[in-house]
Amino acid sequence: MSFFDTVEAFVSAATAPNADLAVGREVVDGIEYSVFTKAPDSLRDLFMIMMQHGDVPFLVEDETRLSFRETYDAAARYANVLIGLGVKKGDRVSISMRNRPEWVIGFIGTLMAGAVATPLNSWWGTEEIAYALEDSGAKIILVDPRRAKHFMPLLDTQDLTLIVSGDFDQTHPRALDYDALMSASTDSTPPAVDIGPEDNATLMYTSGSTGHPKGALSTNRQVITGILGYALMGLAMQNSRGEAPGSGPQPVILQTIPLFHVTGCVVIFLVSVVAARKVVLMRKWDITEAMRLIEKEKVSSLTGVPTMGADLLNAPNRDDYDLSSLTDIGAGGAARPPDHVKPLNDMLDGARPLAGYGLTETQGIGAFNAGDDYLKRPSSIGKVARPIVEIEIRDPEGNVMPTGERGEICLKSAANIRCYWNQPDATAEAFTDGWLHTGDVGLFDEEGFLYIVDRIKDIIIRGGENIATLEVEAAICAHPDVLEATVFGVPHDRLGEVVACVVYPRPGSDLDAQKLIQDLAEHLAAYKIPSLVEFMNEPLPRIASGKIAKKALREKMIGEAG
Repeated sequence: MSFFDTVEAFVSAATAPNADLAVGREVVDGIEYSVFTKAPDSLRDLFMIMMQHGDVPFLVEDETRLSFRETYDAAARYANVLIGLGVKKGDRVSISMRNRPEWVIGFIGTLMAGAVATPLNSWWGTEEIAYALEDSGAKIILVDPRRAKHFMPLLDTQDLTLIVSGDFDQTHPRALDYDALMSASTDSTPPAVDIGPEDNATLMYTSGSTGHPKGALSTNRQVITGILGYALMGLAMQNSRGEAPGSGPQPVILQTIPLFHVTGCVVIFLVSVVAARKVVLMRKWDITEAMRLIEKEKVSSLTGVPTMGADLLNAPNRDDYDLSSLTDIGAGGAARPPDHVKPLNDMLDGARPLAGYGLTETQGIGAFNAGDDYLKRPSSIGKVARPIVEIEIRDPEGNVMPTGERGEICLKSAANIRCYWNQPDATAEAFTDGWLHTGDVGLFDEEGFLYIVDRIKDIIIRGGENIATLEVEAAICAHPDVLEATVFGVPHDRLGEVVACVVYPRPGSDLDAQKLIQDLAEHLAAYKIPSLVEFMNEPLPRIASGKIAKKALREKMIGEAG
């Protein structure tokens, strides 16, 4: 049986009416979805499973180690701190810090208090922070000392309270010490707040690759659906390896993605709550440090942007570390170059690549690919995460496209967000009868495998010919002397647009623009070959989600040309 044959058989049994993850149809806000019929009513209720996990290790950061029970108790105390500060149900409470145990405690505690957890991009400066705070209306922000410095100028002009975790050399009446507040809070029972499935739970800001970021508002039901959907996929994958779900050593995942990103928050951290999975926190990505942690903590899953897998593949000191605990090398947030899939599969005994497709607006869930099916179809993002997710390929008029024909990927799921905060027009534009217009162009093949061929806004129109940037990027990244590349269109007086690219070559290679263009001529039609090529002697810059900062690189190239 193929990977998806085993997955589909397992999912069918695991979601049957009497199963723990039973799925049925239910109308929510006037639209019918597939839902987990036995799901907890709220995230606060879901977090009670942490007490069942008890003293099992949960969070690791350097020498700090917290069990599930310790984390739950701390989060409940933080929830009572928030209530004491006047937080009421539905209030937005923010977090702005690097990956730390306090981030996790603050997030869980905020939800226990019935407030809306509002993570902020920890890379933002004061101007971006001010926008998000004004937009969200958050009045209380949990910060680390580095981030606190960006908030201090706002305290005299806005009604804000900072809770600072860590040593901080500045004082202000509304800059409170986290440790002192937590020491004074002795009640480890969550506050008695009435929280239901349709109450708001999270406000996750998009990466802001174009314009101001949008706040994606989700209910308890929507976040829980995403968590359980991913947990179901994890169980199915374990079953596909011939392991009984829940058997074997404790799963361990390396938290390489920022917690403020949907993959870091939902797919890694929150799924770990229900999977009794240990989370090893990384402050910033470094391949040598990652390998050290994999060996030390017996990490079984490395999940991040595709570059992280590529770094592992190309690490010259990889043999210096014992990486035998790895079983999964996941990728999301960007397309993994197809030519990386087999080398990753062959790199380590027992470790297999997998890829997922989802958006902030879907709690990160949509489709996934793994196992032998991924090896056979490395360009595909896999199959739809049924039965929770439905995907259709539609034309601009909303008609469903036939198999094999391109169109916009539209996704319907009970995990989809409620709306964009304070942006009714953007919400109406993005959603039609529960279906999210993803902005991604894709197609299904005859076996139901989904292929993403481009972003609608990223298509280059050169002299009337449409060029898929992903196709050109894949061809460039397949070059043996290329580590990373991004492709975009730049204005051209005669042709409208021409293809441009920025390339990070393998250190020590003699690759230049002329040689790259000559080599690409063997793989691409002439009109698809870049007219402009720039090289960087370091990895390409990225936005907060881990995606290459294509917009900034494009603007820089246009500015230099002008």
